[in-house]
Amino acid sequence: MRNKTEMDQDEARRLLVEGATLLVLDVPEGTNFGIDLKSWETGERFRGIKMIPPGIHFIYHSAIGRHGDTAPRIGFMECFKKGDIIVKKWDSNSGEIDHSKTVTEEELQRIRANLCNIDRFLGPYPYEIWDKWKLLSDKITEPLAKQLMPASGVIRSALELVSLNEVKTDPDGSKDPPSESTPETDSPSGKHSCPTSEDVGSYKRRRHGRPLTVEEIEEDLLPGLKPAPGTALRLTNFPKLYYPPGSTPAEITLHSMDSSYALKTVLDQHERPDNLVGELQFTFLCFLVGQSLEAFEHWKRLVDLLCNCEKAIREHHELYENFMWSLEPQLWEVQEDFLADIVTNNNAIYRALRRLFRNIQSPDNNLEGRFKTRTARFAERLTEKFSWDFDDIDEEEEDEKPVIVDL
Repeated sequence: MRNKTEMDQDEARRLLVEGATLLVLDVPEGTNFGIDLKSWETGERFRGIKMIPPGIHFIYHSAIGRHGDTAPRIGFMECFKKGDIIVKKWDSNSGEIDHSKTVTEEELQRIRANLCNIDRFLGPYPYEIWDKWKLLSDKITEPLAKQLMPASGVIRSALELVSLNEVKTDPDGSKDPPSESTPETDSPSGKHSCPTSEDVGSYKRRRHGRPLTVEEIEEDLLPGLKPAPGTALRLTNFPKLYYPPGSTPAEITLHSMDSSYALKTVLDQHERPDNLVGELQFTFLCFLVGQSLEAFEHWKRLVDLLCNCEKAIREHHELYENFMWSLEPQLWEVQEDFLADIVTNNNAIYRALRRLFRNIQSPDNNLEGRFKTRTARFAERLTEKFSWDFDDIDEEEEDEKPVIVDL
């Protein structure tokens, strides 16, 4: 029987015509170059990739030194359409693709007419990874990818950081706003505001209503730094408070046990709820393929937020189905060690999923049997893969139990 990764000549010809083509001119020999889940070391004749299936793809590269050391990864997401020819040019001075260099329509027509002669310099898209890639990226639309990518259009595994004090000041003494959103510098209204040193201290103190995340702990220990303008991923802002303003102590406790209010503030930043699942996929791929630890921390916070809601499951039933079916193939791709909290050394994703399954099985939710059955099968597959035990999810973990304080 023919291996499914093999391709007959008729299928290859069809894909050559219907698939997209990425030309990257002047890439140095020996560069690590990849698309989606596959990368290669380029040869002298390399000019790009052909037969790319329509949809969202992640293109990336890293320079390799003479001693075999690899530079930080640089990439971008691109939505290819049927028959597209996208041309990129290499900048030898910066050692990366220069996205500001474009070809004229005349050059593009000349390339299209000469495509058959260029074909031998193009590597075919690795179709053995296509089914897996679709599972990992099917909720990422072209508008969403453009919305979440850095303003520069480039995703870097190593961000250039600048001091918070390095802010341009206008003659009237006002400060310029930052060029992209970051969770700790944006106002609840979504409008940008440049933090002063007093603001930074204030932000660090406002952690009420929820535990500190690893990102926030690190932020409190490090000097005030932020990504250079245009380089940060433009991700959804998490609320600074996980409860409504003016909440009583009892209401704060309830919102800390059920983060549905916080989830609503996050969903309000998207045109439709399913875009949040797209953002979950986007951040995971920025980590898995783009090697961005910042994206990975955001992904973990999204998982934790979604899992810590009970009321929201009733209101956003479809969102939660798509969340779980997108999360499963992601967990298959990451080593379990990466899922552990670096402070407590506990598996943060396992503990979050325990809360999710507990909330889904809650009699108060009164969810349909089909949804509960599919959730139970998901839990069984996780147990089979990772030996995670979900039999006693009704029993609270030690750190989830109420804390009794003697006054």
